[in-house]
Amino acid sequence: MAQRGTFSLVAVEPLTITPDEFSHQVRLEVEKKGTRIIMIDSVAGYRLVLRNSAEITIQLHALLRYLNSMDITTILINEVESIVGDFRATEMGISYLADNIVFLRYLEMQGELRRAIGVLKKRLSDFEKTLREYKITRYGIRVGAPLTHLRGILRGVPEWTDGPKKSES
Repeated sequence: MAQRGTFSLVAVEPLTITPDEFSHQVRLEVEKKGTRIIMIDSVAGYRLVLRNSAEITIQLHALLRYLNSMDITTILINEVESIVGDFRATEMGISYLADNIVFLRYLEMQGELRRAIGVLKKRLSDFEKTLREYKITRYGIRVGAPLTHLRGILRGVPEWTDGPKKSES
């Protein structure tokens, strides 16, 4: 994609650019280059330059509304700091900005660190509500069967319920 000119990666050092400068840079990508998909990895960069979550929300709200008005697909990466424990979609209260939320979660199963994927929100239609284990292999991402015999996955420490003791992948 990079060789064909259909993909562009722009590295931004958060401490050298203001949120307004970043928004301007994104607008140029959309208006001058015809960019159709923007991924911001990650929202944590905003935390480095803004003093509080209200400012982060205002800045992201304005940028995302602009991108939405331009019919741009926007993907925000928002990592939460805890690996296990209480589950939160975001630590900054910005989930209302998203039409869809897909989450990835680490969990411990039988002494191994494993990964689960699920959909938390899909604004315009229904969605599958099961959680599934996924693996990243040399052949790509492999999503397994639903983790139906476990509870506590969102806490990161699942417990077996009635049923098989091993997840299918």
